[in-house]
Amino acid sequence: MASLCSKVAAILGYNLAFKVRFWTLPTPSKFFMTNLSSLPANNLPFDDEMNPMGSKSVTESVGQAAQWLQQGHLLAYPTESVWGIGCDAYNQSAVQQILAIKQRPAAKGMIVITDSSERLTPFLTTLSAEQRKLILASWQNQQTTAEAQAHTWLLPIPASLTPPLPHWITGEHQSIAVRVIAHPLIRQLCEQMVSVSNPFGFIVSTSCNPSGQDPATTLAQAHRYFGEQIGYLSAATFGYVQPSQIRDAVTGQVIR
Repeated sequence: MASLCSKVAAILGYNLAFKVRFWTLPTPSKFFMTNLSSLPANNLPFDDEMNPMGSKSVTESVGQAAQWLQQGHLLAYPTESVWGIGCDAYNQSAVQQILAIKQRPAAKGMIVITDSSERLTPFLTTLSAEQRKLILASWQNQQTTAEAQAHTWLLPIPASLTPPLPHWITGEHQSIAVRVIAHPLIRQLCEQMVSVSNPFGFIVSTSCNPSGQDPATTLAQAHRYFGEQIGYLSAATFGYVQPSQIRDAVTGQVIR
């Protein structure tokens, strides 16, 4: 058996001792690694023909996924279009892990998602009635057809906001990029993230892929990218073909 494992490890290009430890760790709190970006995606111990549902890193429970996030772990999850990878937006260490995976400068800030527009009232009150109407309509009239598009808005940050938003969310900007996600399961997840330390239930939302790779569109592909290093909330995406539109709430400018 050891000989067979050695041959497999040699084929995959991994040290055997590392691989045995990597495969047998039982939960995200144990298998979480501090340098996810250091492992090449094409060498992870998984392929599309394997079933990730047998893994202890995969759950269908929103409660379990929320617990992982609250413990500071990263989570892959379905969105309206592709799979996303995210974390508790108020956890600086977890956000830094995302930045490392995406090779994204911290100054750019992060997109976050939440469960309802009502939760974002402090950000909407500084806008005009017409601006609020446009934003709310984009979130309330979301569809589940492939031709639909999700909408992320750059909302101004009120000077009186308490507690203030962490700089690792906003980057160098005076606005926050936020979307009320249409996916009902992820709405539940955001709702469960609401706490004193995360009053808006914000979860970081970026496409689930290492820098330079295509975004994952399935659980299998997400698991192939990151293996047992992160947690996964198993469900289908809405199948949107287009990425979310990003638009400035004040100027109306379409950023993407």
